[in-house]
Amino acid sequence: MSMDERITDQSSGIDSLGEAERWFVRLLEPDCPGDVRAAFERWRTASPAHAAAYREVVYLWKQSEDAVKDAAIMVAANRALHWTQPKPWFLRHWLFPVTALGLAVVLALVAMPRWFARPADPPGTSYTTVAGEQRTVHLTDGSSITLDTDTEVVERYSAQTRRIDLLHGQAQFQVHGNPVWPFVVHARNGTVTAVGTMFQVRINDSTAAVILLKGKLAIATQLPDGTPQTASLAAGEQLVFNQSGYIDPVRPADIEVAKGWTEGKLFVHDWRLPDLLAEMNRYSATQLQIGDPSLESLHISGAFRTGDQKTLILALQQGWPIRANRVSAMRVVLLRSK
Repeated sequence: MSMDERITDQSSGIDSLGEAERWFVRLLEPDCPGDVRAAFERWRTASPAHAAAYREVVYLWKQSEDAVKDAAIMVAANRALHWTQPKPWFLRHWLFPVTALGLAVVLALVAMPRWFARPADPPGTSYTTVAGEQRTVHLTDGSSITLDTDTEVVERYSAQTRRIDLLHGQAQFQVHGNPVWPFVVHARNGTVTAVGTMFQVRINDSTAAVILLKGKLAIATQLPDGTPQTASLAAGEQLVFNQSGYIDPVRPADIEVAKGWTEGKLFVHDWRLPDLLAEMNRYSATQLQIGDPSLESLHISGAFRTGDQKTLILALQQGWPIRANRVSAMRVVLLRSK
């Protein structure tokens, strides 16, 4: 069995961050051989999640340069150096023997959460759109973000990650490839990690929806009890996760339909009328409302121009038993025609 195969076998079931910590400890050893370093490079480049996890460990290590001045951390390290209890399962089964120094480092990190914790988020640059507006933002790394109507994102680039916070709305991300500088979108309590891809993320009332147009994505969330949840997407796939961290099964996505909003189009198939109106209202100051409860059960299919409420009203009146009553300059009520 090759070294790569043994690593894959031993690390199955261990999260990427745990693997990254063990690689980091092994690479710290002065006698670390070249084939181990080569195996590490293959592991790191095999997945965006691996690269992101290793950068996280390196980042935290760099933050700890003053750790030796902390008496509590030194006590934890000293105990680890003289540790004689049976090793936990993740060390018993790890391929490489962990040196006393390496073990001390790992245990000190685990034992001192206040040191291991990330500092506050770096200050960011906010980009927004108002109702009916769309814009494309070109970032310094060559990536771009297309913001849909009523959307806000915050760019928080650092040496470790290209972080984007999607606060509300919907955006399409065209990511310039860089395998050692992950592009990570934070939406609700989940993250979407890319290398060189095109994808969309939308925040709804209690969920976040992710659609991958090309490339690959890694999605990670956390359940209320702290249990991590992960999923991956290939081109033409989509998923939804909720604010509690639960990830729905991956489903096929219609890429042309998904890209419609970036071209000012809304493609709908068998949508309920209330859902259609809610989506079209996002793009216009003129709000359409249902004034007859019997219309709520109507299902609509078609292609509509976002922001064009007048044409939508005409289409609804021609194709369905609907009449429009304009009650103010910015409000139209839909009633059932007689």
